Amino acid sequence: MRVAAITMSYNEPVWAGAWARHYARELGAEHCTLLDHGSDDGSANGLPVRVRRLPRTALDEAWRAAVIADEVRGLLRHYDAVIHTDVDELLVADPACYAGLLDFAEAVPEPVVTAVGLDLHHLPEEEPALDPARSIGSQREWVRFSAAMCKPVLVRRAVEWAPGFHCCDAPLVLDRLFLLHMRYADLDAGLRRLRRTRALVVAGPPAGEHQRVPDGAFAGMMRAIAGLPRRDAPIDPWAPPLSCWLDRLRASRAFREHELYKLDLRLAGDALWRLPPEMRALI
Repeated sequence: MRVAAITMSYNEPVWAGAWARHYARELGAEHCTLLDHGSDDGSANGLPVRVRRLPRTALDEAWRAAVIADEVRGLLRHYDAVIHTDVDELLVADPACYAGLLDFAEAVPEPVVTAVGLDLHHLPEEEPALDPARSIGSQREWVRFSAAMCKPVLVRRAVEWAPGFHCCDAPLVLDRLFLLHMRYADLDAGLRRLRRTRALVVAGPPAGEHQRVPDGAFAGMMRAIAGLPRRDAPIDPWAPPLSCWLDRLRASRAFREHELYKLDLRLAGDALWRLPPEMRALI
């Protein structure tokens, strides 16, 4: 089983390295490609994966989706499957069932698999700032379900993604594959990233609006989510409470067949769940 991974990055001093280390460990460094979209901060230097340089252009999510679709089409000439995630998204296969991403890909032969989306959350009043020199899973343990992060990420055929990669031209197939989204994993890192993304030249509204919110709004949201109830719930797609959220996700597809986004991306959990140690050990 040969599986490749690909992402695109621009000035990501924390997450480019985290992405590269994670997928190199899971798939082998030679099978992982980071498309560097004109970084000028050195964040794409010295990574343990292949780096290809692209000239810097205005932020255009439709262009980005088309570039990745073309790259994936080419990779599928040589690989059995290709993983695509954003640079701050780490995939893990349920360690209770699979030895890793390669094992998952071999065991689940669906043409396109959508990950179960979980935002990894920093509790700013209780947890110190993230130390990039240490494993993320040793520092963070609380997640929140996110429909927006339930993305089609593992493909065995060419696909066309919608901007933002939230949907593609394939049925919704969920399994024990989890996407851990790092945007909220550290308040200070999130604020530094916002200062960069607010300065981006965009191709036109509403491209990247979620990356242009004020610092106060972002910090307030982070603290509000940190105040949600906390539960030791099973992170199991086939058992409550996660299965209930996935049922709502599936139901939200009704009457969206002709829309760009075929799911209700606003669905988000009303509690924080503790990520089990076995999953935290993978990140």
